[in-house]
Amino acid sequence: MVIFGLWFLSGINLDPAKSGTTDQLWNYLTAVGGVGVLAIAAAAAAAWAGAVVTVVSQAVMAVLVCIVVLSGVEVQSHQDQWCRDIPSAVGCEDHGSARP
Repeated sequence: MVIFGLWFLSGINLDPAKSGTTDQLWNYLTAVGGVGVLAIAAAAAAAWAGAVVTVVSQAVMAVLVCIVVLSGVEVQSHQDQWCRDIPSAVGCEDHGSARP
């Protein structure tokens, strides 16, 4: 729900006549990291309660979230570097000014 909210607040536009811009991943990665923190908290609570299956499943979820976040950071860093090197590249904001 948080991801959808961020997407909606980023300026959702369903008009096919307008050209769209790509969103940066940083806010989305923060939201996904929050899900990872909740998975770790759930695993800790399950470990305290002795629910082994829940501990394992939440630990797997936390590892998967960690992989997604680290991969997303790498992709967004690559895109940011690309926009610094070639500001007019497709997907870069303002087609001529580098992102901060």
